[in-house]
Amino acid sequence: FLCTGFTLNYGVCSIGLEHMAYILTAYGISSAVGSTLVLTMLRLPRQVPLLTGASIHAIILIALFCWKPQAKNLAEAPIIYLVAAFWGLGSALNKTGLSTLLGMLYEDKERQDFIFTIYHWWQACAMFVVYCWSGMPMKAKLSILLVTLVAAVFSYVWMEHKIAQSVPHRLPKIPKPRHKMRGYRYLEEDNSDATDSEEEEEEEEEEEEEEEEEEEEEEEEEEEE
Repeated sequence: FLCTGFTLNYGVCSIGLEHMAYILTAYGISSAVGSTLVLTMLRLPRQVPLLTGASIHAIILIALFCWKPQAKNLAEAPIIYLVAAFWGLGSALNKTGLSTLLGMLYEDKERQDFIFTIYHWWQACAMFVVYCWSGMPMKAKLSILLVTLVAAVFSYVWMEHKIAQSVPHRLPKIPKPRHKMRGYRYLEEDNSDATDSEEEEEEEEEEEEEEEEEEEEEEEEEEEE
């Protein structure tokens, strides 16, 4: 949203196209710094980064509802850069907090990379939708973003409530890979993409095969005798 809707409809309209690169730079630097600062928040409850990021985005969206930028008004440049920086900070808190949450919820799953693949797939779909709605009025875009944000926060708070009540939650069944790859991640000789349970299953299969081969050899020797 910031790279398209805000930058074009607020930034370029207010301070000119020549400042577009600086707006995006402010957003990128803020996101990088925010992601680094999140590492210092690991001792805090996991709700803090997510709810803080959501609050920042909610305040910005409400402010954009009420703000009408003036054309070619360089006096609004500090506000433009400030909004871009805070939006980047909120995005960093949300993305880092969500990645941490997924890692905590699925730490016992055998295919954690599958979960993050689904997460990035949904993220790509959201980016595609944002680029497709470029022709919609800004008020409609802000309304959709605000409703989506409220729904996401409500879902997260409800999930935390169920976890606090020790309600058993359903974990999705994660498909196992059909083909075993060796050196998939670290170019090692061992199967780096296999978990402990998968390695134990492979060892048991190898032992069973060896036992079957030994039995066949013994039977052949008995027949020869």
